[in-house]
Amino acid sequence: MNKVGIFGGAFSPVHKGHIALAKAAYKELKLNEMLIIPTAQSPHKENSVPFSDRLEMCNIAFKDTEGFAVSDIEKKLGGKSYTINTVRALKEIYPKNTEFYLIIGGDMLFYFEHWYRYEALLKECHVVAAARENDSYADLYEYANELGRVKVLNLPVIEVSSSDIREKIKNGEDTGDLVPEEVMAYISSRGLYRD
Repeated sequence: MNKVGIFGGAFSPVHKGHIALAKAAYKELKLNEMLIIPTAQSPHKENSVPFSDRLEMCNIAFKDTEGFAVSDIEKKLGGKSYTINTVRALKEIYPKNTEFYLIIGGDMLFYFEHWYRYEALLKECHVVAAARENDSYADLYEYANELGRVKVLNLPVIEVSSSDIREKIKNGEDTGDLVPEEVMAYISSRGLYRD
């Protein structure tokens, strides 16, 4: 059985919380591969930073991570990025014996029923929710059980918010060690999040 993780998001910017969660899920689920998939066009929010920059930041962040690959599949698919379409496109590419594991934050699980064709998505892949600091494990497990086919992982999650990081960069504040140094260098060189 080929086990492939799907970890998507705006990644604007990609930060150490994303990296730690992806690595922990890869290890915990004993995956053969973890796909990092930046959203091309989110159905929920506009992105001020072009896809090409967000893709490149992901490439920088995960470049030396064995078993990890950054994918531009959502850009190739075009239009709004719906996870169900991404999963189905991946199933066309990967061998038939591949099982897909969609990694989401616990906060996203509570909105899962609002996702486009979420019931179909539950049939197409395993959904794995990682509890965040503010999530109650009991609530998460209860909700996961109601949805069915959802696994809750108790992973070490670094509480970092991309919007907080964007605000710090905009105000010229130090992002501390929230963002990998090389990603921060790329952000500076491109003048991202300044305006």
